[in-house]
Amino acid sequence: MKKYASLTEGRVASTLIRFSLPFLLAGFIQTAYASVDVYFVSHYAGAASVTGTFQGAMVMIIVAGIFMGLASGGTVLLGQYVGAKLDRDAARALGNIISVSVVSAAVICAVLLTFGRAIFSLINVPPEAMGEAWNYLSICTAGVVFTMGYNLISSVLRSLGDSKAPFVFILISCLTNVALDYVFVVVMGRGAGGAALATILAQALSCVLSLLYIRRKGLPFRFAFGDLRPERAMLLRIFKLGLPISAQGTLNNFSFLIISSITNSMGVNVAAATSVVNNLANLCMTIPMSFGSAVSAISAQNIGAGKPERAVRSMWIGVVISLGIAAICCAIANIWPKSVVRILTTDPGVVEESVRYLYPFAWDCLLVAFIFCMNGFFNGCGKTFFAMMHETSVAFFVRIPVTYVVKNYVSSATLFHIGVATPAASLVSLAACLIYYRLKFSGERLKKIGIVQ
Repeated sequence: MKKYASLTEGRVASTLIRFSLPFLLAGFIQTAYASVDVYFVSHYAGAASVTGTFQGAMVMIIVAGIFMGLASGGTVLLGQYVGAKLDRDAARALGNIISVSVVSAAVICAVLLTFGRAIFSLINVPPEAMGEAWNYLSICTAGVVFTMGYNLISSVLRSLGDSKAPFVFILISCLTNVALDYVFVVVMGRGAGGAALATILAQALSCVLSLLYIRRKGLPFRFAFGDLRPERAMLLRIFKLGLPISAQGTLNNFSFLIISSITNSMGVNVAAATSVVNNLANLCMTIPMSFGSAVSAISAQNIGAGKPERAVRSMWIGVVISLGIAAICCAIANIWPKSVVRILTTDPGVVEESVRYLYPFAWDCLLVAFIFCMNGFFNGCGKTFFAMMHETSVAFFVRIPVTYVVKNYVSSATLFHIGVATPAASLVSLAACLIYYRLKFSGERLKKIGIVQ
C-alpha cells in the first residue's frame, strides 16, 4: 500500500488548510495561464488578439468541460471508495474513469475542429477578431489530450489525498508558459495563435511529469490492465455523478458566452474589457473555487468513512476563509480599480470599459465564497444534481435575462449595468443553497448520507 495523506483523520481545520493550500496555489497558477496569455497578447498584439484569445478560450473551456465533468464525477466516487477502504471498487472506478476520458478527448477534437468557426459566428465574435479566435482554438484542440490527461491525473491524486504534486507540476508548467509566451507572442509576433501554442506545450509538460510521478509512487490499491474494461454498473454511477457536474460547468460557462455575445455587439473595446475583467474575476474566484474543490474531496472521503460531520465542518471552515479573502479582494477592486485593470491592459479605451465592468464582479466574490464551498460539499456527498440545477437555473433565468433587458431596454446602459446581472444571479443561487442545506442535511438527515449506489 502506498502512503497518501488521510482526509478522514485529525483536526478538520488543519486538514482542510493543509490539503487546500497547494490546491489554492495550483488554482491560481491554472487561472494565471489565461491571464498570462491576455497580458502578453494585450501588450504586444492589440485588442483584436485579446478578444480572439478570450473567445477561443471560452469555447475550448465549454466543450472540454462537458467531458471533464464526467471524470470529475468519477473522482468523487473514487474518493468515497478510498475513504471506505473499498480497494477493489476503487480500482474499477479508476479504470472506468480513464476509459471515459480517452473517448472524451477524441470527441472533443472532432467537435471543435468541425464546428469551431460556426460557434464563433453564432456568438458574434467581431470580424477583426475571428481569425485570431480560430488560431487560438485550433491549436489548443491539437493539445486537448495533454490538457485532459493532466487534469485527470491531478483529480485522481487529489481524491487520494495528494494535493502537493499537482501544484508542483502546474508551477513548472506555468513558468514554461510564461517563457514560451514571450518567445511566440513578443519575439515571433504570432498573437493569439502564439499564446495557444505556448499553452499546449506547457500543459504537455505537466501531463508528462504527472504521469511519471504517479507511475513511480503508485496507488494505494492494486490496479491492473483489466480494470480499464468498461463496466455498465460502474459507468452508470460515474454518469450519475458526472453528468450533473458536466452540465453545471458547461451551461454556466455557456451563459457567460451568451453574455459575451450580447456585449460583443457594443464594439471591440467592450469585448476586450469583458475579456480582461473575466480573467481578473477568475483569478480572484480561484480562492473559493479551490476551497470548494478541496471541500469536495474531503467530503467524499469522509462520507465513505462514515464521518459526515467532518464534511460539514470542512464546508463551513472553507466558507469563513474564502469570505475573509474575498472581502480583501473586493475592497482592493473598489478602491484602486484602474490599477487592478492595468495589470492586464494599458489601452485607455479598454481600461475605461473594464473599470465599469469590474465593480459588480468585485461584489460577486463575496457571494461565491459561500456558493462554491457549499457546492463542493454537495458534490462530495453525491448530490451533484442539485448543484447543477441551482447554478444553471440562475444562469438562464436571472443572469442572461437581466443582461438582455439592461442592454436593450435601459437607456445609456454601460458595462456596469450589465455586470449587475452576475451578483444578482449569485444572490438567488446562495438562497437556494441555504434552503437545500437546511432541508437535506440538518439533524438526523445528515447521518443517512452514504456512498453513491
